[in-house]
Amino acid sequence: MKKIYSTLTALIISGVAIGQSFDNAGMETWRTGSTGTSPTLSIHAPNQWYGLDSMVVALGQSFGAIIGAGSDWHSQLFQENTLKNSGSSSAKIMTLKQDTLGYFSGLLSNAAVNVDVSALALGGDPMSAVSFEGGTPVTLRITSVSAWVAYFAGKDEVTGMMGGPDEGLLTVQAIALIGGVDSVIGTGSVTIPPSATFTQITANLTYTTTGFDINKVRVLFASSGGSGSQLDSSTLYVDDVTMAGVPQSVDNMNGANDLVKVYPTPANYTIYFSGPATETFNCVITSVSGQRVANIKVDGYTGTDVTMLPTGLYLYTITKTDGSAVQRGKICVAH
Repeated sequence: MKKIYSTLTALIISGVAIGQSFDNAGMETWRTGSTGTSPTLSIHAPNQWYGLDSMVVALGQSFGAIIGAGSDWHSQLFQENTLKNSGSSSAKIMTLKQDTLGYFSGLLSNAAVNVDVSALALGGDPMSAVSFEGGTPVTLRITSVSAWVAYFAGKDEVTGMMGGPDEGLLTVQAIALIGGVDSVIGTGSVTIPPSATFTQITANLTYTTTGFDINKVRVLFASSGGSGSQLDSSTLYVDDVTMAGVPQSVDNMNGANDLVKVYPTPANYTIYFSGPATETFNCVITSVSGQRVANIKVDGYTGTDVTMLPTGLYLYTITKTDGSAVQRGKICVAH
């Protein structure tokens, strides 16, 4: 037990990317409802995940005539038991035409989905009427979200053939509570090209705001939106969603009494380390995704060139020669 505890502690101190889980990440358990309107349609969604069906179909049937549409509304999120990466099922989302409003991308999110009917009535982009609330609570600073997906592009409107220019999309938001309001301080996205078999995709997050811990992560899969057009029957299968992160406490361990001063931040060309001349330290700099980008020997006053690093946020850990951590912090590179 002591060895296990020591290993976990070392991982946390070193800032190595570690995992945190989504509920029902494998899309194994589902809930079923109905629109409650006529004609009645069954609505399906994975537990702890959400789609647009319960809103779009029910509201469309109820208010279609008011917004100048009819009654030709369709479910877009389904439980798939044949094509899956693991377990008994995956989530299947489709781009379909919703009456006279045009094609809607199928959506799957871990946040509740809301639709602004008045925005639809004004004749704007249907997707601009969609908003999200909530997400998965986290204790880590999430650096990436991955999923196993398969994708089939829909019907090309010019040729009438399946496999037209369309791609799926995974979008991730890191949410912090700032002033009592959920605020997006980190984002990541990755397009999903056609693939008849399951492949793993990963969206890496970039943080635009520092100094705040995130309290939830919001994930959105779309059956269109990566590039090209929203094509009829474009279909995305999603399974086994995972995320990784680093400890949230990236502020310096010793504050004003740091053994080693690290400056400037943000840095354009060079980052300087100023420590005791009588002691040697080692500094490891990693990206927020956990990739090591620099290993620096700090002996008194030391400078290191950062012009080769992309603009963004980085984490550092300073250790003594015996490997014990004495300081952790974050630095920004801005060219």
